[in-house]
Amino acid sequence: MEKSSLTGCNKTLDQVSLRGRVRKNRAGKITIQFEYKYRSGKKSRTVKVEQWPNKSLAEIRAIHREIKTDLSKGIDPIETRKTEKLQSKLNQAQELEKQQQELERLALEAATRRTFSDAIAQWEKLELSRRKGGGKESMRAINKDILPTLGDMALVDIKRVMLIDILDGVVERGARVMANHLFGDLRQFFNFAIAREWVDGHPLAGLTKEKIGGRQKERDRYLSEEEIITLNQQLPAANLLRTTERTIWIMLSTCCRVGELSQARWEDVNIDGGEWFIPAGNSKNAKNHTIFLSDFAKQQFQAMQTITKDTDWCLPARNGKSHINLKSITKQIKDRVRSESLANRTMATGTLLLSGGAWTPHDLRRTGATMMGELGVMGEVIERCLNHVEQNKLKRIYQRHELKAEQKEAWRLLGERLTLLHSFDVQKNIVIGHFQQKDQTG
Repeated sequence: MEKSSLTGCNKTLDQVSLRGRVRKNRAGKITIQFEYKYRSGKKSRTVKVEQWPNKSLAEIRAIHREIKTDLSKGIDPIETRKTEKLQSKLNQAQELEKQQQELERLALEAATRRTFSDAIAQWEKLELSRRKGGGKESMRAINKDILPTLGDMALVDIKRVMLIDILDGVVERGARVMANHLFGDLRQFFNFAIAREWVDGHPLAGLTKEKIGGRQKERDRYLSEEEIITLNQQLPAANLLRTTERTIWIMLSTCCRVGELSQARWEDVNIDGGEWFIPAGNSKNAKNHTIFLSDFAKQQFQAMQTITKDTDWCLPARNGKSHINLKSITKQIKDRVRSESLANRTMATGTLLLSGGAWTPHDLRRTGATMMGELGVMGEVIERCLNHVEQNKLKRIYQRHELKAEQKEAWRLLGERLTLLHSFDVQKNIVIGHFQQKDQTG
């Protein structure tokens, strides 16, 4: 019926300059695109009307009449459609702006509702967890001192005075170093929060560690040779684990960090070859390091191996499935250099206290480096033995020589001196060194 009507009106359509372009698509479907040709001034223009069969012929005629009516009023249909498209785009832009405003409003509400605990948890997940050790120590301190007081508050309501009051409390209980660590972590957290527009400003801006816990004094404690002799004599009465005794001498003779030895695996220790490989994941600066073992250090590793050779770890945990806690050695030594014992801890208090005062495992590393200097080892070689990163960028880039032979000699000299100090009971004629260099720290 539609088709016959179209045929019957061809003459009329031609008279009003309404024409159709017949097309056949791949599926065999016939469509007709109707167009209306008219004059606008001196120009001949063509406007698309509609497509059949999407629109019926009656609808197409009605649209055509509207176009003619508009033309009679001086309204150009093409310009009208351009205007309509621009208006449609404007409407869409306005709608998008409204949606953006609504999203910002919702984000502001969410930020207002975001608690300090929620924000810290997100920071831990995205940033803190990427630190060496997963940031566990930082979170332990935050969970202990910060969140119990401020955790349920909205992040946007956290003020400088609230944070400083807490940090001052940490200082008052005698934990100045902890206060500075907390301050540093909070500064990093709020930088993270500002980058995400959770807060408008940094509540700790302008503050430094000197104004919180005070400047931390660089530790320069090292053991004199007299103290090393005394330490060897006092160790049997200290009631330490046999592995811990060996750990003390290994740290002193290799200048390693306590954490590097605590995490050491037997597969990385080649006693016969005289090498101990420390993988990047265990070192402080995340760089591989090889220590060339002196005969003295080999003896200490051999003695330790007779105790823990059935495990993967040089210093295994009690269950044998992992290494010991990274603080275990430090705690054992600290208990024996303090003047008063703590509840449920060893009674061997003071058994390792030396004439120079209390000492820590890290002081053994400093002592070994200082002894190397006294034995004539160059500072650059000592730095390599300590696995320090070269501070001078040009040297770091262009001077790739690792001084392996020089490092091996440095450890040999240190081992021989320690062997001599160990034999003090037998040879009373040892000349004791009095260290003067105090800059070999790390």
